[in-house]
Amino acid sequence: MRITVVHDSRGNISALVASSPDAPPAQMEIKPGQLMSEVEAPEETLSLDSPQLNERLSDLMQNNRVDVQGVKGRLTAKSDRT
Repeated sequence: MRITVVHDSRGNISALVASSPDAPPAQMEIKPGQLMSEVEAPEETLSLDSPQLNERLSDLMQNNRVDVQGVKGRLTAKSDRT
């Protein structure tokens, strides 16, 4: 599973969507100053059903950011400095 994430230049997530690896890339609207990255889903999300997956994605959005320092986007836990 992969996650398409819309975020700002500091990695703060404003939207995300999950899709299977063989699905076409998700197309999401981005506004000026926003970026879109694809990240691998955390291992524990792979076997969740729809309600659990939605809950997990909401948790990821609230408690993580995109690491914008690397070449490939990845989720990292938010620090105290947001």
